[in-house]
Parts: sequence; structure tokens; C-alpha cells
Amino acid sequence: MTKVIAVGGVAGGATAASQLRRLDPDIGITIYERYEEISYGSCGMPYHISGEVETRDSLVNMTPEKFKQKNIDVKTCHEVIAVHPHNNTVTVLDKKNNIEFIDSYDYLILSPGGSPRMLPVLKDTPQTFSLNKIEDLDDLMAYIETHNISEALVVGSGFIGLEVTENLSERGISVTMLQHDDRIYKNIEADMNGMLYEAMNEHGITLKLNKEITKIDGETAELSNGETINAPLIISGTGISPNTGFLKSSGITLTDKGLIPINKNGQTNFDNIYALGDAAVTRYQHVPGLNMQSALAWPAHRLAHIIANQISGDSSITHEGFLGTNIVQFFDCHIASFGLSEREVADIPHFVVDQQQKNKSGYMKSAAPIRIRIYVDKKSGLILRAAVTGTAGVDKRIDVLAAHTRLGGTAFDLINIEVAYAPPFSSPKDVINMVGYKAIEKAKE
Repeated sequence: MTKVIAVGGVAGGATAASQLRRLDPDIGITIYERYEEISYGSCGMPYHISGEVETRDSLVNMTPEKFKQKNIDVKTCHEVIAVHPHNNTVTVLDKKNNIEFIDSYDYLILSPGGSPRMLPVLKDTPQTFSLNKIEDLDDLMAYIETHNISEALVVGSGFIGLEVTENLSERGISVTMLQHDDRIYKNIEADMNGMLYEAMNEHGITLKLNKEITKIDGETAELSNGETINAPLIISGTGISPNTGFLKSSGITLTDKGLIPINKNGQTNFDNIYALGDAAVTRYQHVPGLNMQSALAWPAHRLAHIIANQISGDSSITHEGFLGTNIVQFFDCHIASFGLSEREVADIPHFVVDQQQKNKSGYMKSAAPIRIRIYVDKKSGLILRAAVTGTAGVDKRIDVLAAHTRLGGTAFDLINIEVAYAPPFSSPKDVINMVGYKAIEKAKE
């Protein structure tokens, strides 16, 4: 019997296993997960802090018992510590019993995810938490309740930093956000994130820029400017590093950042070893030759489908690349983007179109500003990058722009996008259409 081993049982590994079982009822499938829980919605964890997600169990999609009903063998607290591609084997550590053993495979799916980066000064401090796995959420919630936490320090202003800050605040906890430089949330342009600062002021969030923690003394943090602040709870949100250390001696190709490159089939440099999720690096769909890494759920689920089909024998389903479409909510602010980073765009001849108007007919009482900026390839008219900000309708516009771009549309074609119009939803010339008209005029300059 053909045997598949999946390393990691969260979004990527668990979904690939489920898809594979749907396609092939007879293939043997084993998932090794180094932690207690599998198949949970990690993106929803910050929202349990505020109660928007009422129960933590609602975040858990599957259990080992449910997988067993699908004839998928799940072994939690089992960590794959080495891969031997030339023998088609892995070394596994049973963490509860401290026993190592060898298992064999015909196909291997790598979905090891990433681990949170932690500032050295925060290591081993009892009040410091990350939010990477569901056990972290359990520990954090217990600490908040046991210690009657009323104030917190959030380090970092990325996805996690913003989402945790919002949900701590919604819970009634006073939050200070610490950013080591002068710019928060670098997924969006510096001149487009003013609404984030306004939201912080409105909701009583204290923001400290250009400062770092130099010392923790009990429940007090000393900052790089000599200031001391209360820190009875600290949330670290300073990014993740791929969990690929166990692959360094395997012969599987890794980038200098420890990421696993994959081809259009999801394969590594070994034909029977596949990779997906936060530890994989792929390419942009719309700009040939540029690699990208997307630590988001949609790409993981899409690659899971592709890999499952490849293993089951359908080589026609391949990976086109990703746009990296993303969105974040911070109180009433919605901020979205896709495509190349600002730094990557700078290397390609392009022009910029910027449009701000109301998100619906201006005479509507609920109309609010929405802003779109696109970076257009001078030769092809292709949208290299798009950024959208506002308080309503942002998700609609970024999704339309992403779908349009993925299907080969240019900035000039945006004038033909038929946006559903009624005064509560849009305007006769939607902001997307106006960007298209501006792009046509800009191209003539």
C-alpha cells in the first residue's frame, strides 16, 4: 500500500491529508504533529480574547478521533526530527515517552509551520506570551483570568500585534504597543496608515515608537530611552521563523532564510517530497521570476489541494503562484493589499495611480472614504501591487482587484468592471472604475 506522511497537522498538513483521503480511499496516511492540538483556526485565536469567538473549541476543526473515522492516523506530540530522503524515511520523537523511531513513506508532505521570534530579553519571563498555537491561547487566557490583568504591553505591530491589541482593548484591558522603529504595520504604505494612529488615539491605545525593551524587572519593563512602564502581561508579535532546522542535513533545498522552495507541483528538489504553508517559498502569479512567501491560510489550503491531486495521480492540477492577497481589521479600520512589496515594485518601471472617494453614493449618510493605490507596469499595464484602506467595502475592492489581476486583467481594463451599483453599496463610477480611468490618462503622460 502506498504510504504518505504529513509533517505538521494544522492548516497545510491536515487539509492535504483530508483532500488526499477524499481522492484516494485506500492510500495510507499518517500525520505527525509535535503539539497536542491539530487542525485549528489559528487566524481566529486573537478574537477569542475579546469573546468575538465565544469558545476556543469552536476554533478546532478536527480531532485525531475524527481523522481516525477517515482512516487517517494522527499522532500528536510526535515530532519529526530528521528526514532521510534517500531512504524514504523519517526519524520521529515520541515526546511523551521520549522514544525515537523510524517510519517510512512513499510520499512526504512537509508542513512544519513557523515559530514566533522572541526577543532575548523576553525569554523565560513568566508574563510573556506569543500566539502561535492553540495551547498558547489557552495559556494566555488562563493567565489573564488568574492574574486579573488590566493592562498589557504588545511588542510589534504586524497582523498579530494589531489583532491582539484590538481584542485586548475590547476585553477592557489597557494596551501599550511598542514598535522598535517609526513605522507601524509595514504591509501598507507609510502615508496610507494614518487611520491606524487615529484608531489608537480614539480607543486609548498608547503607542511608543522607536523604543525597545532592554530589561524586565518583575512586572516592569525598562525601555531603550530609560523609561519604565508597567508590563504585567506582554504579548510578543515580532514575526515567525520557519521550523525547518530538522531539514538542514537532509539534502532538501532550503533558502538562506530556512524556507523550502517548491515548484508548480508543490514539490521540493525531491520528486516525492512536497511542502506548503508558512515554511514554503513559492512565486508570484502575475510577475514571472519573483519568489514570494505567504504565511496565510488561503495559500496553504490551495497548495494542499494541488499536492493531494498530484500524489493521487492528477498532474494537470498545478500551482500558478500567489498574489499574497491580505487584509487586516483594526477596530473600524480595514487595510488590504496584494502583490509585490514596495521594495520589489521599485525595481520595475511603473507608475502609480491613487484615488480616494466615498465607498458609496456620496449623499448616503453612511458613506465613508475609501482609498485605492495601484502600481502599474509601464509596459504591460499589469497591476504589480494594490493597496486599499477604508472603514467599509475594502474587502470587496481588494477581492475584485485580485481576481481581475489573477485572470490577466490590466489597470486599463478596470473601467469595464461592472460593480454592482445601488446607493448603499457603490456609486455609478466606483472607486475601482475611477482608478482605471486615471490609469489610462497616466499612461499618456
